[in-house]
Amino acid sequence: GISNGINHFTALREAIGEVPEIIFEVHTRLSPMQAVELCNAIEPLSPMYVEDPIRSENPGSFATLRSHTNVAIGTGEQLTHKWAFRELIEQELIDYLRVDICHSGGITEGKKIAVMGEVHYQELATHYTASPVSTAAMLHLNLSVPNCAVQEHNPPHGIIDEIVSYDWYIEDGYMFSGGSPGLGIDIDESLAT
Repeated sequence: GISNGINHFTALREAIGEVPEIIFEVHTRLSPMQAVELCNAIEPLSPMYVEDPIRSENPGSFATLRSHTNVAIGTGEQLTHKWAFRELIEQELIDYLRVDICHSGGITEGKKIAVMGEVHYQELATHYTASPVSTAAMLHLNLSVPNCAVQEHNPPHGIIDEIVSYDWYIEDGYMFSGGSPGLGIDIDESLAT
């Protein structure tokens, strides 16, 4: 439950100290009042933001949450276009836009969402969709906007790492483009079949 999550977050913060930023992923599992309880309990532990404390489709519930807590909130990985983000952005109900361009219409639509958020001091925290192709595309989106905060990432592994070659790389916790044309990826079609 909530107390278990609070205890785990407290133990993690105590173990690693104040410097590393921690994102607390809730994955839409709480009601607004449960989310208020969680957010207020972990506020002294300085989370970077709480991700998806409630379902993202109901901006009115985010208004309730926002009015009862000061913790930064991120949501949006399940939203499919800029119109779904509009109310969350315009009413400043969230702080981090969890754009997933595989769900929300590609790089162009992702850039439109980022621009909408920029004028409300909201930043991108792009979602990882389990592919080096989407990772490269979201990296290029993030490189094209001034309000990129963080990009979720998991190193490719298994057969996908053999099928897709890519030139992006991680150095000191930052992701960089290798400078190749396009997204900097190549797909071995013979292995993909």
